[in-house]
Formats: sequence, C-alpha cells, structure tokens
Amino acid sequence: MKFSRTIGILAALILCGPGASGEVSFQQSRSWKRARTIQPGQQVWGLQTSYQKISGRFSNSGTVQPLGRPYARTVSWKQLLENESSVQSRTEMESYMRSRGAHEEDVAATASYQVEREEVGFNVNWAYGLMRRWMIGFEVPLTHRRTQVKSKVAMSPVLAGTRQPEMSQKIRTASEQELSNSGYDNIPDQQRSWDWGDASILSQVSLMEGYRWQWSLQQLMRFPTARNPELDNYIQAADDSGQVDLGLSSLVDVRYRRWVLGAQAGYVVQLPDSMRTRVSDSSSTRKVDPKVWRDLGDWYWAAADGDYHLSNKLNLNLEYAYLMKFQDKYRGRSAEGVDYSTFAKNTNQDLHQTKVGFLYQINNEGTRGGVENKWVASVAYNYPWLGRNSLNSSRTSVDLISYF
Repeated sequence: MKFSRTIGILAALILCGPGASGEVSFQQSRSWKRARTIQPGQQVWGLQTSYQKISGRFSNSGTVQPLGRPYARTVSWKQLLENESSVQSRTEMESYMRSRGAHEEDVAATASYQVEREEVGFNVNWAYGLMRRWMIGFEVPLTHRRTQVKSKVAMSPVLAGTRQPEMSQKIRTASEQELSNSGYDNIPDQQRSWDWGDASILSQVSLMEGYRWQWSLQQLMRFPTARNPELDNYIQAADDSGQVDLGLSSLVDVRYRRWVLGAQAGYVVQLPDSMRTRVSDSSSTRKVDPKVWRDLGDWYWAAADGDYHLSNKLNLNLEYAYLMKFQDKYRGRSAEGVDYSTFAKNTNQDLHQTKVGFLYQINNEGTRGGVENKWVASVAYNYPWLGRNSLNSSRTSVDLISYF
C-alpha cells in the first residue's frame, strides 16, 4: 500500500537514524586523569563501574525532552482516506470528518513511545611505567543495557464524544491499524544486552615538570571492537562506537598546599567508515541493506578539577567539564531513494557537567624498589546541567585501583 510504503521509508530515517549517529560522552577513568606519570616498572590496574538511568535528553534547542520523543509518529485524515479501499466507507469517513470540523491535513491519531534505559558500565584499564616520563596502557569498556519501551496510541480530540459511536470506533480501529502496521518491526517491551565498547590504547608523556607542577601529553587510539547494532533493533543506544578514533590531550597539574589543581583539554578525530542500515517495505518481504559512508563528527573537551587532601587516606574531588562535538556527515542513497544525509540532522552536540567525588586509600604497603604498592578506591557523581543533543542523565561511578 502506498501509505505503508511511505511510512516504511520514514521508519528507516526516524528510527535507524538515531542509532546510526555518534553521541559521545565524557567518562574518564581515574588512572588516566592526572598529569603525573607512574614510575618505571610500576603497573596500575583499574576497574571502573558505573550506573545511570536514562529517560530524557537535551534537544537541539537545549530543552529537556523524553527519550522516546523522536520515535513518535502521526496519521492524518488524508492518509486514512487514501488507505480506505471501499468507496462507501471513504464517503462515510469524509462526512464524519466534516461533521466534526476536521480537515484532511489534521492529525487523526498519534503513537508515542516512553523509553527508559538503564546502563551498568564496566571499564578495565591498565597502565605501565615504560620510562621515567612515559607510560602506556589500554582501556576496554563493557556495558549491560536494559531498555524498557511502552507504546501508546492517542486519538485526536475530534474523535471524542458519543455521537456516531460506530463510525468513531471504526476510525479509531483504522488509525490504530495504520500506526501499528506501517513498516515498523515489533518493538519488544523490554530487552537486555551486553555490549562491548571500542578498546583504546593510551600513551602519556611528561614534557615538563617543576617542583609543584607537571605538564603531560596523552595520546589515544581507539579501535572498532564494538559489535555492530542489530538492523532490526530500531530503538538502540546512540554512541560513537564503530570506527577508529585518534585523540590528543594536554594535562597540567599544580600542587598548592592541600590541593592538586588540574586542567585538561583534548581533541578526538573520528575517522570515516561505512555502516549498514535498513529500509523496510511492509508491502513485501524485501529488505535493503546498503552500505552508507559516514564521518562522525570530531569532538573536543576541556575540564578543570581539584583534589583536596582531607586526611592521609581521604581526598575530595571537584570537577567541571565541557564537551563539544561537530555534526556527523553521511553520503549514500538506497534503492528506495532515501537520502541518508538526513541522518546528520541534529548530530552536533555539546554538554556541560559537574562531578563531585571522594578518593580513599584502602591500604599502603610502602614501596618496593621505588615502586608504590597500594590499593585505592574512589566514588564519583556526575551531573549534566546544560547541553544540546546529549543525554540528560546523572551517573554514579566507582573506581577500584591497584598500584604494584
């Protein structure tokens, strides 16, 4: 049917689009946030766990909107009339529409989704002191996601009332059928998944240092080890996994009395790649899986933080961070004529967030051959308070770090 085919193409643009874009987040492990490099021969193992519950995001205008709003869709009276095969039924529907003061372009029904996602993240990181001013290491992220989806079909106010109840119910049924059978696959009420992220190799070199300060450069190379998203999973997390990233960061630490004050800034280049997407056609079983060229936008970030030494075992940490990502680019056209450059709409991103946390030294067995041997734990709370096209979700994280 013509209407179903049109909605099928729109489904690919609306629902596959958000999952194809790259939404970045600032999640730095404790092991790699200081300018100081570790001693030669020393190793640092870290495990960062985090939890966040996501139900909203910042829109392109900066307002907070429900996470499921981009998936809402409507059916107009004109579409219902075009889809009605019986001339008599179409005439009766037109008469009913006019009697209620409605026009063909008016909305007859709206389908909306309430989406809520819970994420438990695990990040294993390692660092090794290769030379006096040079350390290397890696990070491997893993995330458990639980997504809950509730759908709702709401009739237009013109369908309310008891006048002509049989016709009202007929139009209600037709609207629900069009909205539920319009090229979309069934969306489960709940789904769970374990998702590997892209693994990173890091290197940090101390360039200059003084009695109370140190300046280092940190290099990042991230590899596409994340699993490709399922093509039939329309509602999915949008992140920047799937391509090679190259990054360079500058870190400066200054020690002042009980404080360690830090300033950081970095730039990450996301290299171009290709991806598969899908267009569904409800009038046939044919599925098109073209490869689409994409170039996810580069991004940069800056942060200022302070560690305050409360006691021999306890530190307080305060941080402000800003992230800005440029717009994605897509090139390609499917057999149905869908222009995938529309995926780039509203993919630019910025985010302001603050963090408060504590660092506790569990034990310290001193040094062996000049190398520290200790365990530390930290807990932190991140709060995003302003942004565009970014998740509006606080995050709690716990780091367990071993120096040996």
